[in-house]
Amino acid sequence: MSYLTAKQFTEKWGISERRIIQLCQEGRISGATKNGRNWIIPEDTIKPTDKRNKMSNYIDVQKRVLVANINTEIGYQLLPLLKKEGYLVEGICDEKAKVNRKKLGDTDILETDFENREKLESALKKTEKYYDGLIFIDTNLSSNALLKNKEWLIIKLAQKLDCESSVVLVNNRENAKAKLEAKLAKKSRERIGFCINSLNLDVPNLEEIFLPEDVAEDVLSLFTKFKNTTGMALTSDVGYLEFDEKDRTKGLETGRFYRAIQQYFRKLNKNSYFWSASTMLEDEWTEEPLEMSFRVWNLEAANRGAKMERIFIFRKSEISKFKENKTLKIYMQSNIHTLFVDYHEILEKEPRLLEIVGNGWDGMDDEVLIADLPSGSEARGYVSRSKREIRKARECFERLKTYAKDLKEVLK
Repeated sequence: MSYLTAKQFTEKWGISERRIIQLCQEGRISGATKNGRNWIIPEDTIKPTDKRNKMSNYIDVQKRVLVANINTEIGYQLLPLLKKEGYLVEGICDEKAKVNRKKLGDTDILETDFENREKLESALKKTEKYYDGLIFIDTNLSSNALLKNKEWLIIKLAQKLDCESSVVLVNNRENAKAKLEAKLAKKSRERIGFCINSLNLDVPNLEEIFLPEDVAEDVLSLFTKFKNTTGMALTSDVGYLEFDEKDRTKGLETGRFYRAIQQYFRKLNKNSYFWSASTMLEDEWTEEPLEMSFRVWNLEAANRGAKMERIFIFRKSEISKFKENKTLKIYMQSNIHTLFVDYHEILEKEPRLLEIVGNGWDGMDDEVLIADLPSGSEARGYVSRSKREIRKARECFERLKTYAKDLKEVLK
């Protein structure tokens, strides 16, 4: 029996070598065996059955999805989620954009010029003949040629779908207004019958998304859980924070403030350093759900290996009052390094430190400062990325540590 390599079968079957190797790994090519690093296949082996073949009703055929503009943080996060759902993922992207090959792994990627109709037409001929779904992640490019070709491109790709397919458009704030899904509904959905839904992101551009993994989960839900629904449109601000010319947000109301805190805490990992100084003990130690969640976020970050130090500033006369405090006991039994600084000592020796601390803040590396505002303010706090403000707070924190004692020893 004669054998051919996977590469030799690319011309014979008209599909990529990577796709053939994947089929071999899945056991879908009869007689294929691995010879060292290479796969060899009997010369007379029949190409695996196409989904459109009626025999596909009796065999297990992997589902395919094409992700346009896959080379975005949303696309990178979406890729493993789709694969976990059993999809074979392929991508198409603009050749002018950067592609993180490491994040895409062995995913087949087709690069083309989104502004050149001829190149687009040529590229589409190289894509698969059919897909179970299409996900189009919008970019922030705004050229008229691209916007015009975007609609044309999606309509062309829609021709590779059937009535059971699912389409999800991820739009940013500006392009969501174009209501492209309505045009597609008229030109493609009514003729082919597939479901088309959209996730509209209320952000200026996709680079401002704080947690792309959350967006990817929403896209997956629209793609897999609304297969019998069309016209579904979700809108999300995806935790977007707007910073002014001083690199600070405006004062955030309570809910928005805690949501921002949660997002930053979720970013903390074993390489992170968290440093905090607090004077608002009564507020921090309430049993309200938001504050209880805040404690959990602290503990979770510490358990992930983040280096965490908290300084509590209060009067020595209040030590007995805090000996049985639940929150302090939880913090002291965790991996969080808890310290005590006497309010009166700082007031006497370096009162300017108390001015800098204000009502307290949380610092994360040298990248962000989350500051509390005084009780009674309309807003709960704000977020700062100002290098000057962060540096001033960090220097204050290091100075406070020279006065600090281990909280465990103080509350014995």
